[in-house]
Amino acid sequence: MDVKLLFVTVVLLSSPLLTLCDPLFVLSAPNLLRVGSSENVFVEAQDYSGGDLNVKILIKNHPKKDREILSKSVTLTAANSFQILTDIK
Repeated sequence: MDVKLLFVTVVLLSSPLLTLCDPLFVLSAPNLLRVGSSENVFVEAQDYSGGDLNVKILIKNHPKKDREILSKSVTLTAANSFQILTDIK
């Protein structure tokens, strides 16, 4: 019971911090990437009103993260509402 109460307290106290993020950056990707198959990655900058935003997507090995497997750059612009769905392989 104490663990649940502690967890709920932490969640409630940290939730206002998420509303202070201006802009909020979102990256959504599959949990598991398979070699040789195409996967979609979604990148978004919410409430961003500046100029073009260059984003570099890096895929590294797990768990060491000492080798770069894939690197891809995308540009978020006002024309695409500062969001993009891109394909990686």
